[in-house]
Amino acid sequence: MPVKNNSPGQKMPVHFTNVPLVLKHIGNRNRLQKMIKRNSVLLMGIISVLLIASLSVSPAFAVSSSGTTLNSVSHTKVCFGKPSKNSDWSNCDMRYMNLANLDLSGINLSGANLQGMRLYNTNFAGANLAGANLKYDNLNFVNLSGANLVGANLQHGDFYYANLSYANLQDVSFHGSRFPTANFQGANLLRADFSGADTELCNFQNANLSHANFNQANMFGDDFSGADLTHASLVNGNFGGGGIMAGANLDGANVAGLNTAGADLSCNNNTICR
Repeated sequence: MPVKNNSPGQKMPVHFTNVPLVLKHIGNRNRLQKMIKRNSVLLMGIISVLLIASLSVSPAFAVSSSGTTLNSVSHTKVCFGKPSKNSDWSNCDMRYMNLANLDLSGINLSGANLQGMRLYNTNFAGANLAGANLKYDNLNFVNLSGANLVGANLQHGDFYYANLSYANLQDVSFHGSRFPTANFQGANLLRADFSGADTELCNFQNANLSHANFNQANMFGDDFSGADLTHASLVNGNFGGGGIMAGANLDGANVAGLNTAGADLSCNNNTICR
């Protein structure tokens, strides 16, 4: 309590007897701020965990660059979640995902971007990959039997022991890819581009290779038995070393510069056939 001073002309001294209350108030305010900060961090952590958990159970979630959810669109979208067989991942950008050794039979990946991915031993049997980008992919031991790959980009890929039997590969570009021992039996390869590719020891039995491009391709030991090679281009290709064309139709095929040393040329409708 302030002490009274009755003397005129003298200043009254002030005693701040409320200082402890001020200090207490400041301390309470600091503790409150720290508590709010801790709770904010905790709340953000909980939200993050819940978001990750929701994405892990969701089969597919797509967002555009502006954050809008996308359902069915014609352009590439970023997708999250776990792809599974018979699910719809069309037009997804999946380059960051690991799809090796998965069973994705029947999945819809039309228009998807899978460039540069490792798809080793993945099962894509009956899948829809029409217009998909698989450039520079590792597709060794992959199963693409019966798959739809019309217009897909398969340039510079590795297809060691890959199964592409009865797949629809019309208008597909395989330029610069490697296919040692791959299976194309019964596949539709109309206008497919194998220029500069390595198809050594591949099985093309009864495949449709009409208008296909094998210019400068290594076809060493390939089996084209019963294949349709009408109007195909095999200019400067290598078909020596035990290659087989038994019963193949080469009507209108361009075979200029084709190496056929040691090959079975019991084909039909071409000057190289005998």
